[in-house]
Amino acid sequence: MIANNIQDALIQPEAEINAAPTKISGITRKITTYLRWLGSILIILSAVSFMLQGNAEILPAYRYWIGLGLTLLLCAGGLICAYLFHETKGARIFFGLGAAFLSVQVSQVAAMIYAYVQGTNASQPDYSWLQFSQVSPALIGIDLVITGLLLFLVSYASYSILARKHLKTLLWTSVIANALLILPIRDENIVPFIIAGLYFFIRKTECFLHNDASMRLAEGVAARAIISLPLWIMIGRSLLHPASFLLAVVISVILVIYCIYDLKRYTRSTFILYIAQWIGTLSAIAIWIAILAEFVSPRHLGFSSFLPIAVILFALSTQVDYHARLYRFISTLITLGLCYFALTEQQAMAPVVSIAVGILLTIAGIKYREKAPFIGGNICVAAGFLFYWEYAINLYTSAPWISSIALGLAVILLASYIENREKKIIAKSRIYFNELKSWH
Repeated sequence: MIANNIQDALIQPEAEINAAPTKISGITRKITTYLRWLGSILIILSAVSFMLQGNAEILPAYRYWIGLGLTLLLCAGGLICAYLFHETKGARIFFGLGAAFLSVQVSQVAAMIYAYVQGTNASQPDYSWLQFSQVSPALIGIDLVITGLLLFLVSYASYSILARKHLKTLLWTSVIANALLILPIRDENIVPFIIAGLYFFIRKTECFLHNDASMRLAEGVAARAIISLPLWIMIGRSLLHPASFLLAVVISVILVIYCIYDLKRYTRSTFILYIAQWIGTLSAIAIWIAILAEFVSPRHLGFSSFLPIAVILFALSTQVDYHARLYRFISTLITLGLCYFALTEQQAMAPVVSIAVGILLTIAGIKYREKAPFIGGNICVAAGFLFYWEYAINLYTSAPWISSIALGLAVILLASYIENREKKIIAKSRIYFNELKSWH
């Protein structure tokens, strides 16, 4: 009932404003926009300052209640804008900030529960202002109930005014994300899987919401950003504890997906996409380097260990917006170098891998009409077959007369083939080289 009244109060003034005969001038609109931005920034900075400054002497329970009071104050500001001023923009901002601050409240309750459950075994951050120990179970229970109630009411009101069409989806996603955030788990081998699962769950919801044009407006983007806050809080909280291999890999995967794939949905800025592309590329390479450092001893590292880097660059070349040819060129050079060292050191399966990789590079060169992968692929294929030249020599020395007869027959047949199809061979050779010249 309370949530429905809030929702009606927030939606009703919009119709009244649309029916009003007066029009807001452009200058006034700009001034009010700047003022709203300024006020929002001041509120956020004030809350961050309270959490980061020298407030270690404040008991954890009091710190939670101060944060709760700030959340309620923001909701009160939203009600004032809706009921008293009959204005919805300010109400959206206030309730949006209130819903965002609730994730901070959830994280504080989660810290209390974790400290109580784990006791002296709790892995506390080095910063005293992030430690929430020595809180009574009764108070933790009260905080949990209050937080859960406000999470539903404030989120309901916030998403109703920001994106009423997708209210159920946003509310359901927010509840699940915050429920995972409150779990009293800090194990370095479990938390990365929780982060990965939550990320893909939110990403799936985000892709669904992005398909709706109304969710690309400022209100829709704000609602989508709010539901992802628990994920970023969980990642930031995990970075305050001892790092682990799994966490590094999960964060790197998230960076790759976001920078290479997802960011294109939000902006077309050349500068932002360019920087994000290199961040994503370096993150993808870092994943493989982390795997090598974790599972492979430096003494057992071979040149073949770096072949996946060439594969990563080639795969990313199909997704990046800039320097795709450069990615494929570098990948080709790495592949050529690795095949050369593998063949010269006579590693097992080196010729087979060289031929297989060469065929793939040749096909890629034909597909993208690029000389570097095409020529590099031909070299790899030729090098792979030449590796077996030793067996041909051994065969010749063991039975020279058989090899000589076979070679003589092949030479005569080749001469006859060239003589009968001389013009076709010359014409096709010209077409081949002219086509190759036109490639990049």
